[in-house]
Amino acid sequence: MPLYSPTYPPAPHRKVMFFIDGENIVSRYQAMLKKGSIPKQPDCFFHEQDIYLWRPLNGIPDEPQYQNEFIRAYYYTSVTGDDVKFNAVFNSLKKIVTLAAKSQTLYPVLLKKDRKEIKAKGVDIQMTVDILSHVFQNNVDTVCLFSGDGDYVPVVREVISRGKKIFIGAFSDGFNSYLKQLADEIIDLDLIYFEQL
Repeated sequence: MPLYSPTYPPAPHRKVMFFIDGENIVSRYQAMLKKGSIPKQPDCFFHEQDIYLWRPLNGIPDEPQYQNEFIRAYYYTSVTGDDVKFNAVFNSLKKIVTLAAKSQTLYPVLLKKDRKEIKAKGVDIQMTVDILSHVFQNNVDTVCLFSGDGDYVPVVREVISRGKKIFIGAFSDGFNSYLKQLADEIIDLDLIYFEQL
């Protein structure tokens, strides 16, 4: 008897990529800390004040009807300082591994910014370019966007118009309501990072 019959076809194969706006994630996390949220103490946790925040997820968002393949994760953030500081942050980000339960390496996209800037505009721009580039080249079927920033609404709408699925991971603090409505699925970072009282 064949492994798959016409009655039981193999699950459709889907390519998944993560795009993480580290500046948004770390700023929202720190804002929630200031408001009194109590952080969980995970075994594997990466945080540098105002620069990056990440911890491994339990897995790619579950889509039982698909066979998901994790392709790559990009982590975007910026740093002030000289080349020594830049290289130190870059190397720290490279150590953030075991993403999506696939033991894949996180690919840092690190930009320099002036001390006066709160958020480097280059992060949003570079992330937008990379998402759209992968979508238009059909390198990805499911985009996992980690940011609650409403500036990504036009990008998400374009991803959807190209027939791709969009999952959005964000904290409740500062999560744009329209961005939330556009998502096929929400990854609630409050549940991953904070104790639920």
